[in-house]
Amino acid sequence: MPPTDNENGSKPAGAETAGRVTPRNKGRRRREEQKEELRSLILHTASELFLERGYHDFSMRKLAERIGYSPATLYLYFKDKDALLFTVVDDAFSRFQRRLAEAADSTADPWERLGSLSEAYVLFGLSHPVYYQLMFMWRIDYLTGTPQGEKAPRVEAFLVLVDAVRYAMEQGVMIPGDPEATSDVFWAMMHGIVAFAIQMPMYFDEGRTLKLAVEAKAALYKAFHL
Repeated sequence: MPPTDNENGSKPAGAETAGRVTPRNKGRRRREEQKEELRSLILHTASELFLERGYHDFSMRKLAERIGYSPATLYLYFKDKDALLFTVVDDAFSRFQRRLAEAADSTADPWERLGSLSEAYVLFGLSHPVYYQLMFMWRIDYLTGTPQGEKAPRVEAFLVLVDAVRYAMEQGVMIPGDPEATSDVFWAMMHGIVAFAIQMPMYFDEGRTLKLAVEAKAALYKAFHL
């Protein structure tokens, strides 16, 4: 409700400035915008530098040089290299989670679902090798850590695989057993394929790697199909 006049016709105290953008408020808002713009620049540039150099050759000093700020400025936003890179990789991990979820939802057939999950896993690793190495090979503590603002650790993304295995067992098309242990077999197989492709690209090009993934799925089907 808009402010009404007092009996003497004057506006209530503060009515003239209520809701109005004052120079002080405007300056504060602009500073917040500039801080967010710089944070976005840091994350974007860190992502580029990380993909170029990898985890071990990435440094806050090199990042500061690229964006034209002092290293001290970066530490106002991120406490260290790991905090920065984990923020960068969280975006990639979110995409990884979505791909697994989409693969699981793509079919109701238990074995087709497991095949889709395996394919989605391998394709993510081939498409994002640097991210994959940080997530699963260089810093395992990343996987067991918890994204900012969330309670569940990142590794719980693999519950979709456990659920798919459990579903196959419940449908009577997979040998009964511990769903978590069986899903670990699938995970180990797919991780091994991606690791081959990343660490030995001279032997495992994309064609050979995808063929290996097909053979792996066939072997898992033969081993666990009921």
